[in-house]
Amino acid sequence: MIVDSSTVGARFSVVIVNYNGGAMLLECVLSAVREGVPSSQIIIVDNGSRDDSIPTLERSILGTLVIRNPCNAGFARAVNQGIRQVLAEPASAEFILLLNNDAQLEPGALQAFAHGFDSLPNLAIAGGQLHYPDGRLQSAFAPLPTLAEEILPLFILKLISPDRFRRKTLEENPMVAESVLGACLCVRSSVLPRLGLLDEEYFFFFEEIDWCRRAGQIGAEVYYLPKARAVHRQGHTANRFRGPSRVEYQRSKLTFFRKSRKPAVFLAVSSLLVLRTLINALSGTVMCAATLCLSPRLRLKAGTYWYLFCWHALFRPASWGLPGKCSGLQGTERIQ
Repeated sequence: MIVDSSTVGARFSVVIVNYNGGAMLLECVLSAVREGVPSSQIIIVDNGSRDDSIPTLERSILGTLVIRNPCNAGFARAVNQGIRQVLAEPASAEFILLLNNDAQLEPGALQAFAHGFDSLPNLAIAGGQLHYPDGRLQSAFAPLPTLAEEILPLFILKLISPDRFRRKTLEENPMVAESVLGACLCVRSSVLPRLGLLDEEYFFFFEEIDWCRRAGQIGAEVYYLPKARAVHRQGHTANRFRGPSRVEYQRSKLTFFRKSRKPAVFLAVSSLLVLRTLINALSGTVMCAATLCLSPRLRLKAGTYWYLFCWHALFRPASWGLPGKCSGLQGTERIQ
C-alpha cells in the first residue's frame, strides 16, 4: 500500500510530555511539524517546568495545545491527559504518537508508522527505531520482564534465546515485539476503548511495557517498525537525578511484577533487588576507597546505590524519587 506522504501527518496527533526540556522541546515539536502534523494536533503536557521551554515554544510555533500541570504529575498521567484531549476532539486522529521531548522524528517516520498500521489491521501499538545523535542504535524493544532476567545476566539469556532477548536490530522489516519503548511509540486510537489508557500507578518507567502487556491480553499486536526512525537523547531527565530516578525505576519494576506476576515471583524479585542493591553499594564503596574517592564517577555510583539501598531499608517511602511530584492538576491553555 502506498501512503500519501503529503497528507499522512494529518492522520496523527502527537503527545509530548515536557519537564524542563529546554531547547530540545522546540526541536521535538518542529520534527513533528516537518512530518506534516498540524500544530493543532500537537499536545504538550508540561509537568511543572521551571525553565523557558514553554515560553520558547510559544514564541516559535502557533496553534499548539499546552496542558500545564502545576508540578510533576508523572509520565503516565501526563500522557493520559494528552490522549483524553485528542479523544475529546470531534474528529480525533487515527493514530496517537507519544514522543519524548528529547526525541526528534526523522523524515518519513510517520509514513512508516502509517504504512505499518495500514498493513497490519490487528496492530495496536508500534515502536520506532531509536538511535543516538551519532547514529548508534539504542534499545527500542524488549521482552516482557520475567524472574529469569532478575536472576541471570543478560549475556547468558542471549546465549539461551538470542532472538527473544535482543533489544535492537539492523533488520529493516517490521517485527513482532513483546514490548516497545515509549520514546517514540504510536497507538491506534480505535483500540483505546478496549486497551484503556496508561496505568497511572506507574509514575515513571514501565508504563509502556505494561501497556504492551495489556495489548497482548486483548489479542492485539505489538510491532517494532524499524523504518519509523527517531533520534533520541536517551536519559536526559533521568540523568539529572541519578538516585531519585533509580528509585522510580525500581518502584515501577516492583509495581509491574506485583500487578502481572504471581505473589511468589513478586517477593523473589523484591528480595533480589534489595540484595543486588546492597552488593552494588558495598562494591562501589570499596572501589571508591581504593582510588581515594578521587573519581567523580565512582563517587556518584556509590552514592546512587546507597541512596537506593536506604530507600529499600526505610520500607520504600512513597515520598522518595523524582522531585516536584503533585496530585492536583489544573486546566489547559492554548498557545496564541
